[in-house]
Amino acid sequence: MAKALDLKVSPARVEGRNNAVEAYRALQEALTVGQFPAGTRLPGERTLAADLGVSRVTLRKVLSALADAGRIVPSPQRGWFVAENRLVHEPNRLRGLSEVARERGMEATSRVMRAVVRPATLAEAEVLGIDAAQPVVDLRRVRFLDGSPLSVDQSCLDAARVPGIEDVDFTGQSLYDVLRDRYDIAASRCDYELAAEAVKSREAKVLGLAPGDPVLVGYQKTFDQHDQCFDVGRQLYRGDSYRFQASLFRF
Repeated sequence: MAKALDLKVSPARVEGRNNAVEAYRALQEALTVGQFPAGTRLPGERTLAADLGVSRVTLRKVLSALADAGRIVPSPQRGWFVAENRLVHEPNRLRGLSEVARERGMEATSRVMRAVVRPATLAEAEVLGIDAAQPVVDLRRVRFLDGSPLSVDQSCLDAARVPGIEDVDFTGQSLYDVLRDRYDIAASRCDYELAAEAVKSREAKVLGLAPGDPVLVGYQKTFDQHDQCFDVGRQLYRGDSYRFQASLFRF
């Protein structure tokens, strides 16, 4: 059996069943190391149950738990398929892509498309709390997850607070880490809006999409430890690589 991993979802689905927990861990390990590549169909339930040493009833609980975690997806009459790698956005947690990738054992990298100092627009100046005559840094990056294009990220930063950031090599660095370590700017909260839009030609090209394909676009205003807005941002995600996850309550 594969080496056990820490559970990434609540074990409630398999509570009190150690064999189910071990089966979950073993199958999760196989998915993590790429034994079953994204988009491929898992072996049949009879085969999996025998390989993992559990009953088919227990196996179905394990498969359902993995589906809840976003690792596999069911296909009626066809079986279970390995989910494509997706960034899971949890709206109550402020985390950068690099942090999310590290938690999932994946690699996040970037390619800078644009890093220039320019005058702020009136809207940017108002949100950042600066005069319209003051400059901002316009930073645009293509973000990759395990080498596959995931998003185009734009950050508009008050240039006076981040001198020289336009010259930073962000290939393997997190913007949040650079802001914290070099400029003493720590992200504390974010106002976030999500919309479905049609991708334009230039962004479609770098994301491997066709112009007009649907994408998810996040608009954010990020605040530091002093509750001052330091980043007016926009993230454009491939729709097949992004999942928005939330808990909703009735009041």
